[in-house]
Amino acid sequence: MANHPETEELVKGYVRAIGSGDFERVWEYYADNIVYEDTAVNQIYYGIEQVKKFYVKSMTALGVRWIVDTCYATDEGFGISWHMGGIHDADLPGMPATGKFFTVPGASIARVKNGKIVRNRDFWNNLDLLKQLGLN
Repeated sequence: MANHPETEELVKGYVRAIGSGDFERVWEYYADNIVYEDTAVNQIYYGIEQVKKFYVKSMTALGVRWIVDTCYATDEGFGISWHMGGIHDADLPGMPATGKFFTVPGASIARVKNGKIVRNRDFWNNLDLLKQLGLN
């Protein structure tokens, strides 16, 4: 089954925006009422302002970049498998900067409406990250 072209383009743009580190471009892909769930840290963020705070804090501190391995896109949403990697060069709550490189596999499932991501759920192993950073 072929990917839905508009949703696939949304995913490509979204991933490019994340990779660029230009968060203002990332926000363009989210609906104002986005619900963003990070299952690895058991957190759910409601609305674009909460998502921005979480995203800037975590993505900046870890220098995160994504490489997408697989993408399945329909007219209602997408699923992607990915690897996130980076260098932990800034403090996070309870996690002083280690300067260590990490790479962790994960997956995201998202619902799309009117060309925007309205729900995103990320799955990855936080213990794997902590071990690589020497924090466990």
